Amino acid sequence: MDLFTQLCDWAPIGYAVFDIEGRFVEINAAGIQLLGGGSRSEWIRRSLGPLLDPTQSERALRHLHEACAGQGELLREPCILHVLLPGENGHPRRLQFFSRPHPTGGGRLCLTAFQDISAEAQRRESDSQRQAVLDALSAQIAVLDVTGRITAVNAAWRRFARGNGASPELEAGIGLNYLSACCDASAEDPDRLAQRSAEGIRAVLSGELPHFGLEYPCHSADKQRWFLMSVTPLELDFGGVVVAHTDISKRVHMEHESRRRREEVAHASRLSSVTVLAASLVHELSQPLAAANLYAEAAVTIGRKEPLDSAYLLSVMDDMRDQVDRATRIIEGLRRFMRRGEFKKETGRLEERVHEAVALVAPLARRKRVRLKLDLQTEPVMVRVNPLQIEQVLVNLLCNAIEAIDLAGSPVRNIRVRVETLARAARVTVADSGPGLEPQWVARIFDVLETKKESGMGMGLAISRTIVETHGGKIWVESAPGKGAELCFTLPLHDDGGTA
Repeated sequence: MDLFTQLCDWAPIGYAVFDIEGRFVEINAAGIQLLGGGSRSEWIRRSLGPLLDPTQSERALRHLHEACAGQGELLREPCILHVLLPGENGHPRRLQFFSRPHPTGGGRLCLTAFQDISAEAQRRESDSQRQAVLDALSAQIAVLDVTGRITAVNAAWRRFARGNGASPELEAGIGLNYLSACCDASAEDPDRLAQRSAEGIRAVLSGELPHFGLEYPCHSADKQRWFLMSVTPLELDFGGVVVAHTDISKRVHMEHESRRRREEVAHASRLSSVTVLAASLVHELSQPLAAANLYAEAAVTIGRKEPLDSAYLLSVMDDMRDQVDRATRIIEGLRRFMRRGEFKKETGRLEERVHEAVALVAPLARRKRVRLKLDLQTEPVMVRVNPLQIEQVLVNLLCNAIEAIDLAGSPVRNIRVRVETLARAARVTVADSGPGLEPQWVARIFDVLETKKESGMGMGLAISRTIVETHGGKIWVESAPGKGAELCFTLPLHDDGGTA
């Protein structure tokens, strides 16, 4: 064995000669170190079996027996054995054995090369476990390296790509540059969703953002779907991110249904407000219509006289047109207020919403002998709101204030509407000179079905609170018995960046 010793002793891989019973006949220095150390003499004639997991002893002996004989299935493949010696993290080491018949062994000896593959096996197990975890998630997931290339995708990703007719390259995912794919898609993307996605991923990869999320539609011919893309950084030295696409269609459909129901309730509330205003509006309309009728009769009379006074006739016709326009404005304002509209926000001046609401309520205020005063800023107060719904809030507050003053028979009959700008919000205050509210009503006034009016349903202020909170604001009341009431609400100011 001198030649074996000379050739193999300094090799980095373990070498050993085993007999057909699994005993060491020879072993090199590297092999001794792999198996736990000691001297060569301690290993000669020692059996391999006690070093192995008991469940693998029989398999190991069969491998060596077949290797000595030069036959068997295991001779074609390496034999991986668990050696019961502590490895990293306390796990047994895994050794990979390659065995062939010894040329001078006469069928009773084999030459075996073996190496420690514990780290490689653990890495493969870790990769397999990580992939199994990814595949168990319902979201479509892609793992990107620092350059934006896909290094892993999960089963949900592959199913989605396959179900939507994607290319085999996209279905496999690995090696595809995700950022380039986003840029390619942005040419057919009027909403810039793909471009915004790529920008968000780059920002997370570079550390500019700790996280990025984007909701987007993904509709087909027969189905409407929405997804949430979330980008999360990998806490690894070499960087990278995880991109997850989660189906949020159910949530979006529920939000749409909830919004539709809110709009229906708000519409019913507007119709209730119109009922309150009806008598005053009829009276308000009768004045311009009656005046227009008188002007029409006068025009007929003037037209029959000879000689015809054209200038006078035109003047009367102009007056008649003014009265018709006045009636038309009242009807158009009422029609606009009553219509059912979607919850769409528009950027505009808050003062315009105040003027529209006051114009609608003014006939009721005149009928009840209540004076409306406006306290507005000289600079425009820009907000992004649904105009109709904010006017509905103002109409509700003004109608309540007018009725409170009238029912109490207050000698001072004023309502002041004030608009002011706070740090990041606009505040609207409707202050009346009525009797005020008892403390128990201050806490309950915005609750559904809570009302002090005999004919009221308790919906107006509850709807107002819902509308204001949906816009990101707050609504509250400040009042004390005998000192009137101030109903206040805030709305976020519209910034130059296009968000509210």
